[in-house]
Amino acid sequence: MTSSKNQEATISSEATEDRDFSTGDLNRLTASLIAHRKANEKLLNSIELTAVLGLIAYVAHTQKVRDDVVCEVVTSHYGISAVSALPSRLYQDAIEYLMDLKMNKVVN
Repeated sequence: MTSSKNQEATISSEATEDRDFSTGDLNRLTASLIAHRKANEKLLNSIELTAVLGLIAYVAHTQKVRDDVVCEVVTSHYGISAVSALPSRLYQDAIEYLMDLKMNKVVN
């Protein structure tokens, strides 16, 4: 992680040295940095993914909805394409979100 931060600092320093930037330039630099961080972000490991999927099945069963509907709510909430694309740093948050999720308030 430290080498990645050092690399980002070096890239930023070289890219911005002796330059004046417009708002558009700064927006592009920010977007690029965010994209770089997302590309290097760790996803859930197999144990975490199994736990999240198990909790999704539990929520679906106890609240009488289909698993895929709960998955759709989770992916929409986190802005991801699939549950397996959930970043590991959001694991605890996802567990808490699912524990508090009331599907009848989301779907109806």
